[in-house]
Amino acid sequence: MGPGPKPLHRESTNGQRLRAQIRAEVEAEMTTLPGNVKLYSYVDLRIATEDFSPVNKVGNRGFELVYKGTLINGIKVAIKVLSSESTQGAKEFLSEIAAISDIVHENLVKLYGACIEGDYRILVYNYLEKISIAQTLLVPQ
Repeated sequence: MGPGPKPLHRESTNGQRLRAQIRAEVEAEMTTLPGNVKLYSYVDLRIATEDFSPVNKVGNRGFELVYKGTLINGIKVAIKVLSSESTQGAKEFLSEIAAISDIVHENLVKLYGACIEGDYRILVYNYLEKISIAQTLLVPQ
């Protein structure tokens, strides 16, 4: 596996088979995601973050790392990589994507899409420059 976050530790053959089965189920369910959710490849996100460079890391909280990145079309994004140690399963991850994608509010970041490739679970959001919530809420529109 290439540079970037490591999704998993070594597993037994049974564990690998189970993961392959879960991957197949998730890939089948991905076709039911809302149309406004784009699926990104892991390679696209590696390029956007310059191989998940520490220079682009903007957050580290619990079971997630957040990187800033620039997509090939020039859009700045926040890329949230969920740890393989997270207890959230693939189906729960897909349900969360479906729920988040339906929410539109001026005070929330927009979900652009996700990467569900192999053991990676990554969310791609609109990137906001570091400003305080007070600044965001108090600036006249």
